[in-house]
Amino acid sequence: MTDKTSMNKTKIQLFSVLFILTMILSSCSYQQHAEVSAQNRVIANSEVDALIEEFKSYFDKSLSLERKKEIQLVQENLLKYLIEATSTDDAYKIKICKEASSYFNKVYPLVLENIRNEKLGKKDFTEIKKAPLWTLKEELRYLNSVADSLPVPKVKIDLLEGLSLLSALYKNVDVQTKGKLGNEYGAAVKKIMGDEFDLHPSFNEIETLIDGQGTEQDKILRAVNLVESKLKKYEARIRNIGSEISKSGQVDMNNTQIRVVVHFMNYYFNKIPDDVIKTIMSELVTGGPKIPEEEILKVVFQNTGPGLGKVLQQIGKEKGVGDQFSKLMEILESSGKEVPIHLVNEVVKTDKGGYEVRSIVEKPLGTGTIAQVNKAAIWVDQKEETVALRFLKPGVAKRCKEDILILRQFVPDNEAMFAKEGFTDIKIFATLIDSVEKFLNDEVDLSIAVERQKQANDIYTRSVKIAASQKFDMLEIKVPQVFLAPNGKSNLHIQEFATGGVKFAELKDIDTKKIVAREMVRMWFEESLFQSGFLNADLHQGNFRVVLIEENNKIKILLYDFGLSSTLSKEDQRAFLLLGAGAYLKSPKTLADGLMVSMNSTDATLRSKLLKDIKAEFKISPNKRPEDWVVWCVQKNYFVSDKLGAFARGSLLIKQLPESMGESEMFKDTIVKAAIKNLGHAVADRDYQYPLTKIDLIKLAGVQIKNSCVNLFRSFFKK
Repeated sequence: MTDKTSMNKTKIQLFSVLFILTMILSSCSYQQHAEVSAQNRVIANSEVDALIEEFKSYFDKSLSLERKKEIQLVQENLLKYLIEATSTDDAYKIKICKEASSYFNKVYPLVLENIRNEKLGKKDFTEIKKAPLWTLKEELRYLNSVADSLPVPKVKIDLLEGLSLLSALYKNVDVQTKGKLGNEYGAAVKKIMGDEFDLHPSFNEIETLIDGQGTEQDKILRAVNLVESKLKKYEARIRNIGSEISKSGQVDMNNTQIRVVVHFMNYYFNKIPDDVIKTIMSELVTGGPKIPEEEILKVVFQNTGPGLGKVLQQIGKEKGVGDQFSKLMEILESSGKEVPIHLVNEVVKTDKGGYEVRSIVEKPLGTGTIAQVNKAAIWVDQKEETVALRFLKPGVAKRCKEDILILRQFVPDNEAMFAKEGFTDIKIFATLIDSVEKFLNDEVDLSIAVERQKQANDIYTRSVKIAASQKFDMLEIKVPQVFLAPNGKSNLHIQEFATGGVKFAELKDIDTKKIVAREMVRMWFEESLFQSGFLNADLHQGNFRVVLIEENNKIKILLYDFGLSSTLSKEDQRAFLLLGAGAYLKSPKTLADGLMVSMNSTDATLRSKLLKDIKAEFKISPNKRPEDWVVWCVQKNYFVSDKLGAFARGSLLIKQLPESMGESEMFKDTIVKAAIKNLGHAVADRDYQYPLTKIDLIKLAGVQIKNSCVNLFRSFFKK
C-alpha cells in the first residue's frame, strides 16, 4: 500500500475495459475507432447506433464539468458491478453483468437528457444518484433499487450486444490503423498516469478481448476475468497489509512487538471474507486519482471488523511499540465508516422497541467502529423531543462474531512464530483477546449501554461549588437522560440531546481548564476506588463537552458514552489498593494478598505459588514500578477479571486532562487529597465502608500507613 499511485492506476485500467463493455465513448480509443471505421461498421441496431452517434457528437464539443461528473459517476457505479463480479463463479458473473446492463439502460437516458437540456440552455437537470458507501453488495442493492424506480428506456443497449457490435467494428480495422491507435492509446495512458503506469490492460489485451471467438457471454466472462487478474496483485497487498506497512518505513521493525503485530495484521487480513476485500478495492479504485496514503489506510481499516481495530488500538497504547506505530494507529480512532441515511431509516423502521421516530438528521453526530449516533426527533408524552439516536451499524454483530473466531485462532496457529520471536509466555495475547471479546459482546447489546448510562446518570450527575474562581461559582456534571423503549427491549439507544459546549482542548481560559480537569479527576478517582465503584474506563476528551454559562456563573460538563463502564466491588477496590501498596512497599506478601483478593481465593497452595513467582520477579526487577506490576499480573493471567486492568487504562485517559496543560502534578495531588480524605473518613465514621479491612490497615500500620498511602498513590500514577 506504499505505492499510492499503483492502487489509483487501477481505476484507469478498469475504466478502459468498462468503456468497451458499456459503449460509453472513451477519450482516446473508442472515438478514434468510430472515426476511422465509420463507413465500414456493421450495425445491428440503428437506434443504438443513433444514440452512440449522439453521444459522440456531444463529446466532440465542450461539456460542462457537471455533465462530465455525471458521466464519470455512471462509470464508477458500473465499475462497482464489475468488481463485484470478480472472484466468483461464471453464473454469478453473468448475473451481475446483467444487473449492470439493466442499471446502465435505466440511467443513460437521464444522462443524455441532462446533456440535451444543457445544450438547449435549460436549467432543469435530473440528479444522477451515487451509491452511498457501505459494503459493495449493499451499494449494488441501492443502485438496483434506483434502476427499478426508473422507467423502461425506449432504446435498450445491451452490454452483450454492445460488445458484439464493437467486435464487428474492430474486425474492419486494418493492421496499420490498429498500430497507430495502439500508440496513441499508450501515449494517452502515459500522459495521464506517468512513466510507471504498467497496470492498465494493454492495447493488445483489449483487441484480443473484443476480437476473440465465442459467444457474447464468453466475451463478458473474459472481460471480467481480465479485470480479476489485474486486481489479484492489489488483493495480495491488502491481504498482507502488515508487510506493506513494514516496507513503508512507518514502523520500527527492530522492535519485537511490532514484528508480531505485523504478522498479526497479515494473518487477520488473510482470514477476512472476499466480500470485504472487494469493498475495499471498490472504494480505492473509485476514490479519485490521488488518494493520500493515510486515506488508503483509513479505507482499509474502516472496512474491517471491530475486533481488529480494538486489538490494534490496545496494542498501540502499550509501552514499547514506539511513537510511529502509535501515531499510525491513531487512524483507527477516527476511522468509523458512516452509515448511509437510507440504512439508518431501515434500522429504525424495523426496530421492535416502539419508539415513534418523527425525523432523523442525515449527517451523524458521531460514528464509531460498532455504533453510530444521529440527531433525531421522537414523539413522547404528547410532545416532540429532540434526541440523540444511537444504533448498531448494520451487520456489525455478525462481523464481531467473525472477528472473534479469527482472533481466537491467531495464537494456536502461530506458535512457531511466537517461539521464533522469543515469546515464551503468550498468555498476554490470549488475555487481550478475552478482553476484546467481552468488549465486543457488551457493545452489541445496547440494553447494557442503556443500563450503564442510567447508572452513570445516578452517580455522576452532581453540582459542585467552586471556591478558587473569579468567573464561576458552580460546576455541574450532567449525563443525558435515557428514553426507555415503550415495548421493552430495543436495538436503539435513545437519549436526551444535550446541545452546545466545546471539547476540553478548545477551552481558552487556563483557569477554567484547571477547574474542569481537577473535578473530573477527583470525581473519577473517588467514585471508582472509594465510593460507588462505578468505573468509566473510556472517559477521554472526545467523550465529554464543556458548556460555559457566564450569566449564571456556571460550568456545565456533559458526559457521553459509557460503553466501557463497569462497577468495582469493594473487594476489587481492596485488591487494587493492596497491589499498589505491595508494589510501593516492595512487599511480596502484600502483593500476594492483593492477588488473592482479586481471585476471591483463600487457597494456601495458590498463595504459596504466587509468593514464589513474585519473589522471583523481584530478583529480576527489584525496582519494578507499581504500574508495571499490573502489566506483569496481566501477562501472568493473574487477574480473573479485566476490571483492574480497565482501572489502569481508564486512569491513563483521565490523567491526560491535566497533563495536556502541562500540569503534571495536578493528577497526583488531586488523588492524594482524595485518598487522605477517604482514609480520614474511614477513621472518623464507623459506618463508612472503606475498601481496606481493619486487618489490612493493621498489617500496613508498621510502615507509617498514612505516609505510605500518600506515597502509594503518587507512585502508582507516576509516569
